[in-house]
Amino acid sequence: MVSKPTHASATLTIFKPVTFPTAPHTEVTEKGDIVYSEVVRENVRKLEAYVEEMASGDTISTVNIQKVQDDVLKLWTVVKSQPGISQDQKNRIKALYEGVVRSLRKGPEQIRTRTRSRRSSSQFLRPQISAVTPVSADKVPLLHLKRKVGSNWEYSSNLTGVYLDILHEIATSGTTFKDKNALLTGVGKGSIGVEILKGLLSGGAHVVITTSRYNRATVEYYQSIYQSFGARGSALTVVPFNQGSKQDVEALVDYIYATLGLDLDYILPFAAVPENGREIDGIDDKSELAHRIMLVNLLRILGAVKNKKASRHFVTRLTQVILPLSPNHGLFGNDGLYSESKISLETLFNRWNSESWGEYLCLAGAVIG
Repeated sequence: MVSKPTHASATLTIFKPVTFPTAPHTEVTEKGDIVYSEVVRENVRKLEAYVEEMASGDTISTVNIQKVQDDVLKLWTVVKSQPGISQDQKNRIKALYEGVVRSLRKGPEQIRTRTRSRRSSSQFLRPQISAVTPVSADKVPLLHLKRKVGSNWEYSSNLTGVYLDILHEIATSGTTFKDKNALLTGVGKGSIGVEILKGLLSGGAHVVITTSRYNRATVEYYQSIYQSFGARGSALTVVPFNQGSKQDVEALVDYIYATLGLDLDYILPFAAVPENGREIDGIDDKSELAHRIMLVNLLRILGAVKNKKASRHFVTRLTQVILPLSPNHGLFGNDGLYSESKISLETLFNRWNSESWGEYLCLAGAVIG
């Protein structure tokens, strides 16, 4: 979203989204071409309304319980008439049938809407909001959080509720990134990263971004973004960078900590390389480079930041890393090693517990797509 800064006082820079939320739109032309665009969401003119729409969840379809019971009974009648099924097997099937019928006869639970107490935080303004965003117990909001339970990721209504409340606060009264430092990769025109950059600058952050095309046109493009969105106290540093290079990774992190004298609060490593049209028999050098950029050297960036923080004994200021995950685990195909790169990032959540860098970095995964 394109945003602009507002100023609540002489010392606090506030970021508040002000443009219309958009939705994805896909059309197929007469020639069979797929055309993607972003369109303004119907009846959603402000971010507050968008948060409420995301909290609503999918519509729960109604089930004709009587019809289901009748169908199960017919199936049981067929099973009983089969001479090849032993009596012991029939008894077990009957017990299963009776259990299904009993569960269907139970009335549906009433929708429970929890009212959550508001959290205290020095990082967010405390607006007087008459109601928080409701989260129904029997629905999973379209925008939600999961937490690790054993070896599985499960939907957390508590975390989702807190998250949606914070989004609602930001939408109504804004937030600040004053005195925050961020490293952001993958900030090309039209990218998710460039919209994040605008928000961070609007909130007063010092943002370090990387580009593999360091030339006059690129510098002027980012300069125009800063002129439009840079708020009081914000700063933008553009660094030439080849994420396929181990040497560049080490030099980048050294520049941030040694030359700029910053300690990173956020890392958003969103750089990606498309690999369209490559099946398993078409894995080539570009696929290997993409894998190196999206996985191997992404891990090296995190490792280098950990080393800088450890050498300076920064153990009380964890750097928040937002990992760019994907629901594409090979479902689409024809994309080289893209899904392998994304799946492998998920192992970091286990390594955060099993390795030694948990006191320097904290992780969150954004499943995009």
